[in-house]
Amino acid sequence: MFTKEIVLWLHVVLATFWVGGMIFLSLVIAPYIKDKPFRNEAFQEVGKRFSLYGTMITLSLLFITGVANAYLLHGGFERRSVKEKLFLFGIIVLISFVHDLWAGRKALHSKKYALWARWLGLANLILGLVAVYMGVRIRLGG
Repeated sequence: MFTKEIVLWLHVVLATFWVGGMIFLSLVIAPYIKDKPFRNEAFQEVGKRFSLYGTMITLSLLFITGVANAYLLHGGFERRSVKEKLFLFGIIVLISFVHDLWAGRKALHSKKYALWARWLGLANLILGLVAVYMGVRIRLGG
């Protein structure tokens, strides 16, 4: 019982960090630096740091704890809702890598890539919120 609780707790904390970090970037950091002369450099620096913690580490641990939760709480991947959430997670990982490793890196020197990075980040935030909702539904038996 204790293992189930710890794994679920860690999964929730990681999801909170990841989605909460994206909300913080969107609602606090972006408006603050919007008109600053160091805007582009700030986005690059913050983006690199959040990419390491928010994408590489957190998404990796979310995958591990998600698979563990699927087995510990639901007996594996038999339920359709669990499979759907895993599929959504795959899309989120793909968008995260495209955002962080392609558009985000080129955004400093290109308005086109800056726009791509913005839209990919927004798409990931929305999909992240959907994933959290799906997790709640799965946990409540849906």
